[in-house]
Amino acid sequence: MVCRSELAARVWAGPLSLLFVDGGHALQTVQADYEAWSPRLQPGGLLAFHDVFPNPADGGQAPYEVYRQAAASGRYAPHSALGSLAVLRRR
Repeated sequence: MVCRSELAARVWAGPLSLLFVDGGHALQTVQADYEAWSPRLQPGGLLAFHDVFPNPADGGQAPYEVYRQAAASGRYAPHSALGSLAVLRRR
């Protein structure tokens, strides 16, 4: 299937145990991926964001902002981080 991520999410039927958000770095793009796919993440599943840079001098801020939004939602607990990869676990 070749299409935009949010269109693919509309037809996806099963639950996810891992959601890896990596793609466009515009806030609207990262937000759309998170909103389209995160409801399918089952409890205990991992939500991973690539290119999470707390310091703006290190890289774009959109993945970091959506990661922070997810962490603040109460639906996820911090899991791990390695370089610019930050992972949350679904409660």
